[in-house]
Amino acid sequence: MSSIRIPLLLALAAALLVPALLPACGDSEGPTFTEAVEEVYKHCDADTLNFRAASKGMQLAFKPCGSNNFMHFTWSTNGLNLYYQATQGGWVLKDTGENYKLRIGVPRARPAWLTPDMLAYPDASGRKIGVYQVSSHILNLLEIDQVEPEQLARGAEADQLLYMAAETPGGVRDIYRLTVNTAESEKAFGWMDIGVESFTYQPLADAVCYRELGGKDVICARAEDGEEIVRVKDRLRGGISTDGRYVVTEGPGEPVKVFPDGAEDQPSYIPTEIVPPALWILDVQAGEEILWEGVHGTQFEWYSAAPYYGSFLLWGFDGLESNRNVTLIDLRNYMKGQGWEVPLPQRVSL
Repeated sequence: MSSIRIPLLLALAAALLVPALLPACGDSEGPTFTEAVEEVYKHCDADTLNFRAASKGMQLAFKPCGSNNFMHFTWSTNGLNLYYQATQGGWVLKDTGENYKLRIGVPRARPAWLTPDMLAYPDASGRKIGVYQVSSHILNLLEIDQVEPEQLARGAEADQLLYMAAETPGGVRDIYRLTVNTAESEKAFGWMDIGVESFTYQPLADAVCYRELGGKDVICARAEDGEEIVRVKDRLRGGISTDGRYVVTEGPGEPVKVFPDGAEDQPSYIPTEIVPPALWILDVQAGEEILWEGVHGTQFEWYSAAPYYGSFLLWGFDGLESNRNVTLIDLRNYMKGQGWEVPLPQRVSL
């Protein structure tokens, strides 16, 4: 799918609907219907997208002008395999360039890597978790006591999986721990006594970041006892770095106008603004936070194979939506450019 700018897409929607409601008229200001269609469906400019990504220090995992209809992604623990989910199911892109479809159907939510070759995913039924050996295509389906598992994360050990689920369909969701070798599950954190809306877990720091049910803040806490590390207000999701030094949070960015100033009499059913997703970086030790200006994305995760590298699902740049892609970036360069003193990371591995 070619890159589509939101204002132009909505302009096209208006062009499609308005002629059916209004009588024909003579010359008017603005583009004709044909011009609007041509503008919306311009070919994607790969050079421009590559330049924008490079100017932000990003690497793109896929060609910038592919259809890239991704729903979920996650990197293996050694950083060599990339799982991504398209409409037709799950795929793995290997560092060798090999790209192949997995025999797991369409998972109901984002999977998690337990080892560099073992992937756990929530089965479409909402009652089982599959453990899939990627190289041999061996699948083991484990029944769980909860329903509708999602937001999977590797636990502190290679045979432990964390996930958010409810005890009954539509019930309050909590965080559970599954021991893969025994297929036994239990509440992951005894100190957590309220439902959650989102969470991430960082095994290398043994810390969990979560948003309480009905809450507005992202809280990062020690997994052992729930002692609060940091709280970030008015965010939807967050993740802490492998050493616990930085937290990247996600939330709604500043609204962007759909129509230019001076545009009048737009149909009431056309939104006047969009709210692109935004990312913030917080230095836990210094207590300083910066908005990642000009970058919009979701599903941020820390890349465990290289400290202070991060990855997310790209939404677009500077308030404009572009073709989706999976990014990889060394955040040290950006943070240093903002005047931060970034420590030398201790290399760790899962």
